[in-house]
Amino acid sequence: MSEKAEPQAAEIVAAIQERQGEPAAHIKCHRILVPTDGSGTAFKAVGQAIQLAEATGAELTLLMVVDYNRNVAAFEQVSLSGYVPAELKIAAYQFLADLMHVVPRHVRAHTRVEAGDPAETVLDVAEQEESDLIVMGTRGFGTFRRLLLGSVSSQVLAQAHCPVLLVKGMPEDWADEDNFLPEWGK
Repeated sequence: MSEKAEPQAAEIVAAIQERQGEPAAHIKCHRILVPTDGSGTAFKAVGQAIQLAEATGAELTLLMVVDYNRNVAAFEQVSLSGYVPAELKIAAYQFLADLMHVVPRHVRAHTRVEAGDPAETVLDVAEQEESDLIVMGTRGFGTFRRLLLGSVSSQVLAQAHCPVLLVKGMPEDWADEDNFLPEWGK
């Protein structure tokens, strides 16, 4: 690092400390949004978000977006008059209820299910809940649509009003990519 760069960095840190009235190293994070689609990478992101919430005292919002366009064919939507979409939303609530058992009791958390385009909905919810951070997996159960539009995580990263932490990889205890929850205690 050049001699000129060091004073600039020190000046920036001092300015941040002065504006906040406290050390710049202290991270303020009150609300963390954790979108999940049930994939292994999303589950790993939940684990990371829990650790961050424990360290910062933040509240977690576990979000599942039901994308009717991806899950239900147009013919099914018309012929079943909304029956299948209602089942998808109920399944999302059940999944999040099970996922809440992973969150330690001392971590404040709540669940939310929304319908719509996953990336747009994540961005909307982050803004509505005034999230300070979004923690999500880098690859979920997306389709070939990501080749045309980019992945949900890429869209959220590019458009979010707050920082986004992208978590890679699968949890070590994950049986395979298609499981929604690992096999605990087996």
